[in-house]
Amino acid sequence: MKNRFTNIALCLSALIFLGLTASSAYADGITFAGDAHDKLVPPLSVLNLQGHPSESGGVSFNGTKDVQFGDTIRGPHNSTFTLSQFGITNANQLVITLNINEPQPNGGTFDPLTLKSLVLTGYDSNGAVSYTASLIGGPLDLTQFQHAKGSTADFAFMLDAEAAARLNAALAANPNLRFGLSAAFLNTQGGPEAFGIAKGSAPVPEPATMILLGTGLAGIAAKMRKRRKTASE
Repeated sequence: MKNRFTNIALCLSALIFLGLTASSAYADGITFAGDAHDKLVPPLSVLNLQGHPSESGGVSFNGTKDVQFGDTIRGPHNSTFTLSQFGITNANQLVITLNINEPQPNGGTFDPLTLKSLVLTGYDSNGAVSYTASLIGGPLDLTQFQHAKGSTADFAFMLDAEAAARLNAALAANPNLRFGLSAAFLNTQGGPEAFGIAKGSAPVPEPATMILLGTGLAGIAAKMRKRRKTASE
């Protein structure tokens, strides 16, 4: 029984270590969190794009004002923002929502479009870039939901643990950072795509927490081995 527990602890420690190593090498960015049909809180989008057969664009901050570029729909729904506007106090709470509004084809089935890129950029008061995180695991083929209209959203994205840790560090140095989104789509049919910001409730474990867990399991396994060795002698 003791041998089995020791082996399980060692295996878990190895898996955690390998997971952390892999995430350090291949992660650190924006991840696809899945379908999201909840209303935005508050119901305010921060980036709207429209084009055919592709679209790309975003909003940046030059130290004085917001600057729209690319296929943005001119108007008040393209703007930089602070996390405090949404009641976000930790980067793990940040949720980027996407509502797709492509026209419905004659056959009644929505055609998927491809999200080629999504970038979150943080700017200081002078317009200098202090933080950036990009979509990982893309490009993504996404199909809109017919019931997702107005203030609801089709999909959600979040920062992974590494990107969230970097953002928390950047916010600790400058809590007044302004953020802008930029994105690019392929296979669009001319309808608008709207990105929004919402506050999530499920924090992502920090890398340090996982390291402590792995270290604890390894320590337990080592102690069990030492006891078994002492008993045999």
